[in-house]
Amino acid sequence: MSSKIGLLISLMFFTMFFMLSIDMMCIQYQYSDLDSQSVVIAYEISHLESITDENVSHIEEKHHVVIVDISNRNPEFGDVIDIVILREYKPIIVSNSPMEIKIKRSVVIGYY
Repeated sequence: MSSKIGLLISLMFFTMFFMLSIDMMCIQYQYSDLDSQSVVIAYEISHLESITDENVSHIEEKHHVVIVDISNRNPEFGDVIDIVILREYKPIIVSNSPMEIKIKRSVVIGYY
């Protein structure tokens, strides 16, 4: 009888550990994907002569991200701007609420 209870408890711990490891793998995948997309987004922003809300919304729709902060909305050629790119992730077991994965990038306007 005690071996059956021990088996059930160990299966419960194994299931929780398995779900946690899946969560961590998914978070790492989301971060890696967001990192690679941030390079592409920085390249696209470096081509823009002016950063308008239309340009930002177009980039957000194209890459399925949210651009939270742009340090300078009126850059000139050669200016360095900082952008923060955000994506939400709904974890399985790590948290009850959605997590925000953010990446900060610096972009030189006109350098591509």
